[in-house]
Amino acid sequence: MKTWKLLLLSLVPGLWGWLCNHLMAVSLTGGPAFLLTLAFYIQAPAAIVFCLWLGRRCGRSERGYSACLLLTQWPSLVSFALYVWQFWFVTDEARSLLLSGLGQYPAGPLFSPASRLVWPFAGSDWGTPETTAATAISLVLLAVLFSLGFWWGRRSR
Repeated sequence: MKTWKLLLLSLVPGLWGWLCNHLMAVSLTGGPAFLLTLAFYIQAPAAIVFCLWLGRRCGRSERGYSACLLLTQWPSLVSFALYVWQFWFVTDEARSLLLSGLGQYPAGPLFSPASRLVWPFAGSDWGTPETTAATAISLVLLAVLFSLGFWWGRRSR
């Protein structure tokens, strides 16, 4: 697979997160109710299948694991840096809606399962530390799923 295609495909989880977030917002602001159900329940399985597929495609290529991991997970690294910057170092009044969204969208598809992992440790109040932990876990899950697909592709090569 060509490098530019791989770089573009690595943007899919972020675009998928944006789309699901947008569909839920439309549904909650008076749109069709099925959009909420569709976006909420389909986003994680679709992200899982995509990450496994992309990992398998990379595993069948001649690139090494480190190169493939870096080429496919760069949006996660950039988005987490944006997330930490916007939610830990910028005040609520100065926070950019665009940058904070870009910091959250790639983690969106797997945020619900990741937040279920954080919930028992959250105590009675869910705040920025818990959201940051769930965001980090969801991005790690994307990398783990890609890695599983990569090694699956290597075995079937």
